[in-house]
Amino acid sequence: MSVPKNHHYISQAHIRNFFNNEKNEIYLFDKIQNRHYKKNTTKRIFSEKNLNTKRLADSTYDYSTIEEELNQNFEKDFPGCVAIVKKFIETKNLNDETQEALIYLSGYGLIAELRTPFRKKHTDDTLKNGMKIIMEMGTDELKAEYERFFGFDDEVKYSNSLNYIEFANNVIKAMGDLILSIEIPQNENDYFILPDFGAATVRERINNHFNPDAKEIAYIGLPLTSKLYLHFCSSKLKILPRPPGIHYVTSDQIYMLNKANYDYAHQTIACENSEYLQNFIVKFDPLKQRL
Repeated sequence: MSVPKNHHYISQAHIRNFFNNEKNEIYLFDKIQNRHYKKNTTKRIFSEKNLNTKRLADSTYDYSTIEEELNQNFEKDFPGCVAIVKKFIETKNLNDETQEALIYLSGYGLIAELRTPFRKKHTDDTLKNGMKIIMEMGTDELKAEYERFFGFDDEVKYSNSLNYIEFANNVIKAMGDLILSIEIPQNENDYFILPDFGAATVRERINNHFNPDAKEIAYIGLPLTSKLYLHFCSSKLKILPRPPGIHYVTSDQIYMLNKANYDYAHQTIACENSEYLQNFIVKFDPLKQRL
């Protein structure tokens, strides 16, 4: 069997929550090309060939290890956790099952942007530039290892050196107790968009006793579905960006949140509803063309 090389940086389980099942379409806008378009499947959305491929010590390629780790720890149970959150909204019963589902989703949100091509490239460029001077003074063996590590090609595009599981666990531990805010549109004609970075994180000074100058992740904003937005805040924050609880929000509030995500998006956003997406784009930039 051939090993799949098309790797998603936003999980298909997540993208499907923004898919229009009635029309069997998902609607996208490319802000760099100023182009509306649509897809009938999630297979080639927010993905890149060999995104998670690693080069092994013997110069062979590992196409599947990172993919399997992501699936087992952040993707496989994603639909089930979404169902649990929806049940919690109905019952208001914050039981152990609900809390486990929320921790799972917060971990997914924490690693979301780190999985993207633009973040991986930025990380590798920073690391490569930081090591360049040292490597120039190193031994031939060290220089060869440096060239091998950063010798990217069509098969290996990034170093893929980050341990996502360890990162998520460490950040959640550092954040302490999580305070949850869930936002739901008041108007049935409003929709949350899905930006190409998956979920947002914000850093603040929350562990002053250990390193008062360091900013650590203190907020996670996750557009979970077209109709649900999760905000996770560290209880160590002095001022919460969102009040805790379940909130039915106005069209203006949704627009401002979607606009913030659009502004931060690298290139593409997705939406379940074509009309909403087109109106959203035109609202803050009337010069943008309609589909």
